[in-house]
Amino acid sequence: MECLLPESLDISMVLDSATQYKTWLAQDNQLNVDASHVSRVDAAGIQALASLFLSAKSNQIDIQLVQPTPSLIEGISTLGLDDQFDMNTEVGEL
Repeated sequence: MECLLPESLDISMVLDSATQYKTWLAQDNQLNVDASHVSRVDAAGIQALASLFLSAKSNQIDIQLVQPTPSLIEGISTLGLDDQFDMNTEVGEL
């Protein structure tokens, strides 16, 4: 299933994102999370995304982060969460 992340992945969107993530987890056993439009990120948004990935893996759902933007890659790296994400190395919008 193709899943599109919003432009803003920050604390203001965490509750909405968490609800969306639960829906994604319930719908399919393979998720491709398109991160090509993410332009704003913060620790809360990345932690919610990491939670999605951990939940998917614990439920034997294949999940991949597709076309993460440089700002998202930097945020994930800064928080030391690189090992939590299976990333397609092709970069999204700048």
